[in-house]
Amino acid sequence: MNSERHPSVDDQTLRLRQILDSSPALIHTAAPDGALDFFNRTWCEFLGKPVEELYGWKWTSCVHPDDIGVLLEKWRESIATGSPLEAEARVRRADGEFRRMLHQKIAQHDADGMIIGWHGASIDIENRIQAEGSLREKVKELQTSKHFLAESQRLGQMGSWSFDPAKGFDHWSPELFLIHGLALTPEAPTSEAYLELVHPEDREFMASTMDQMLVEAFGFDVTKRIVRPDGQLRYVRCVGSAANETGSLKRIGVGVDVTEHELLTQELRRREAYLAEAQRLSHTGSFGWRPGCGTHVWSDETYRIFEYDPAENVTLDMITERVHPEDRNLVLEIVERVSTRGGAIDCEYRLLFPDDRVKYVRVLARPLGPASGDLEFAGAVIDITEAKRAEEKIRLSERELRTLVETIPAFVGTALPDGSCDFLSESWLDYLGFTREQGLGWGWADSIHPEDYDRVVANWRVGLAAGESVEQELRCRSADGTYHWFLNRDSPLSDDKGNVIKWYGTLTNIDALKETQRALQTREHELMGIIDTIPSMLWSTSPTGESTHLSQRFREYWGVRFEEIANRGWVNLIHPDDREDTTKAFFRAIETGDSFNAIQRLRRADGEYRWHHSMGEPLRDPDGKIIQWYGLSIDIDERKRAEDRLRDTSIRLSTASKIATVAELSASIAHELNQPLMAVLGNAQAAKRWLAANPPDLTETNASIERILRDIRSADEAMQHIRALFKSEPYEKRDESVLDIIRESLRFVHEDPNKRDVKIDWSIEGSLPPVCVDRIQTQQVFINLISNAIEATDGSTNSARILLRAFVTQEHEVIVQVIDNGTGLEDTEKIFDAFMTTKEKGMGIGLAVSRTIVEAHGGRLWAENNPDGGAIFNVALPVASKGESTSFEVKEPRS
Repeated sequence: MNSERHPSVDDQTLRLRQILDSSPALIHTAAPDGALDFFNRTWCEFLGKPVEELYGWKWTSCVHPDDIGVLLEKWRESIATGSPLEAEARVRRADGEFRRMLHQKIAQHDADGMIIGWHGASIDIENRIQAEGSLREKVKELQTSKHFLAESQRLGQMGSWSFDPAKGFDHWSPELFLIHGLALTPEAPTSEAYLELVHPEDREFMASTMDQMLVEAFGFDVTKRIVRPDGQLRYVRCVGSAANETGSLKRIGVGVDVTEHELLTQELRRREAYLAEAQRLSHTGSFGWRPGCGTHVWSDETYRIFEYDPAENVTLDMITERVHPEDRNLVLEIVERVSTRGGAIDCEYRLLFPDDRVKYVRVLARPLGPASGDLEFAGAVIDITEAKRAEEKIRLSERELRTLVETIPAFVGTALPDGSCDFLSESWLDYLGFTREQGLGWGWADSIHPEDYDRVVANWRVGLAAGESVEQELRCRSADGTYHWFLNRDSPLSDDKGNVIKWYGTLTNIDALKETQRALQTREHELMGIIDTIPSMLWSTSPTGESTHLSQRFREYWGVRFEEIANRGWVNLIHPDDREDTTKAFFRAIETGDSFNAIQRLRRADGEYRWHHSMGEPLRDPDGKIIQWYGLSIDIDERKRAEDRLRDTSIRLSTASKIATVAELSASIAHELNQPLMAVLGNAQAAKRWLAANPPDLTETNASIERILRDIRSADEAMQHIRALFKSEPYEKRDESVLDIIRESLRFVHEDPNKRDVKIDWSIEGSLPPVCVDRIQTQQVFINLISNAIEATDGSTNSARILLRAFVTQEHEVIVQVIDNGTGLEDTEKIFDAFMTTKEKGMGIGLAVSRTIVEAHGGRLWAENNPDGGAIFNVALPVASKGESTSFEVKEPRS
């Protein structure tokens, strides 16, 4: 046979008829007017009639008389409207039995939408109806909801299909489209489209099943999940078998929507799992027992309790074998009683296992149904081993508690809600010397000291009325007649509604504590006396700064009551000018936990303000937490006034010292100018004599005038340098050797007899390039720094040592360091301020002028402390460019 030859129309018709005839469904077709014109073989075999007796409307004779009217009415309505028909009606089978059938008819339309025929199928739903009735009975027995009953009735939804391995699906019934949530189409979906509807987790095995149908003929019955286009998940049971055609791999079958059944099954499984887990967690097993036939139905937990294999068929002998020998007769008597007379079971007994382990179980059972000879019991068996052990622990705890009550160093008692005592510990009765009958009720109150009786009883009645705890101290008489102090605490026990159902109380001997308190009170009075008599004003505050105590001396000074000081009222007693600084210091100390220290003026009771030095320190617990602040205020008014007078005197002395220094400076300037001026005077007198000679000696006169001019220029140069220290005037600078300037500076320093013996070391690192400076000004800077270094070593325990160090940096600067081993510097920046000096007779202008000179040369001058002791003064001067010669300004020292 040529595989490329297309089957003829007759072949297709024959194939379709074969499919329809082999289908287990009852299939028929009808003309547009509703007259049936085709019945498949299954229909004919079902009715037991030839097809000629069914055509047209003859088939109605097979419909049950009670159903034909409704069926025809619905059928005519569908013919008129073109809507599908779905109706139930009973049809007589060939054996004469009427079977309930589900009749479905769908119109077939042409391209213009005209009905050209009807396709129908009838499904025998008698078994399903019976199954539904049976299911309803079963659901009723299991007492499940109506929801599951309604869902179970949908299990009969079923659609048919046919599958050709060569082409895929070639037929889907309308119901199958509905089951899969697809719109009805003339063509069945392709295999690929069908597999797209299958749930991803089930798709592989369904594809494998379809592939297997290509190579071998076999029947199958599988349930898989589908996902409808709207996202709804459904379970579909697919049943298929080979077609009747000999040697054909074509398959026909049905698809049944079993979603509700599957969900119900899953729910039942979940509930069974929940029940099993609940039984496991609660150690409660269930069982069924029919004494007449010896049948036992056990849950898994029951097997676990009795420790039998669930695969075993348990008998009564096996059960009694597990019962502890001492309880076996009891169990056998109960079994005999309920087996003959019925009744409920509620008993406890022990199980003994081969390894000598013992379990305690409680068995509960009730008969099912009315009493009759065929008894059946449903019951539960509970493993109460842990409960039994817990009860034993409780009994042991009660014994231990009673022992504890009698051994603790306190007397214990309980009372009813009305306050009458219903229990007293033996130790309490022994102390009182009472019998239990004497102490119960209100008898214990007879032991209270007469002076305490009314107070104690009144407090106790107030606590009873309010339902609140009571704590009080009282004296109780012992059996020997002596009284001791006790601390009594009573607390209520309430139910869920807040009603007191019991009172619990203790009586603790505090006689020794009372003695200690009396001693502490005496010590406290003594301490307060000390605090109030020491010549300072003491105070204390809480950790948050609230006043907790003021000494008597403090209160008398302020002339106010303590209540006026509380809530930080003390702030108003501080002088307004000191108030802000004092409060800031105080609250900063409270916040940080640092010491409090402040000096302020406090107003005395007579209105006078006096200076006080206030100090405070925190008291901390072992964990470092502040629990109190303690402080004192010392009157320093006289000292403060003395300091003010001393400060005024110091200012006047400083002014006088500066005046003296200016005078000294003037004398120094006069000394510098005296020699050139004296030379000018001498040469002028010589010139006058030479002119007065007869004849005048003009040659000598001219020589004297030249010397006068030279000396005047020398004086003028000196004056120019002096003026440059205080005025901004341009001056000429030239390339100079740093070593030459340092040597000349050292020569001037060593000419001072007071500085001649100080050792000055050199440290020149490499060759030093020239710097462009004013030689005299730069020389004065080094003289000043070396002189200061020498003076800084005065009074030092070490021998004075000065080091001059010079080197070149990568920044093209020559650095000259003057290093001493003196006392060092307190502030390395303020010493360059004008009139800032550390010398007793210094003016404080030398370093300010020196920095001005260095900065005028484009350099830097700074100071730092030497790590080995002393100070280091650094002079940085820029390296000169070749041929550089320029003017510069020396600015006034910065004040």
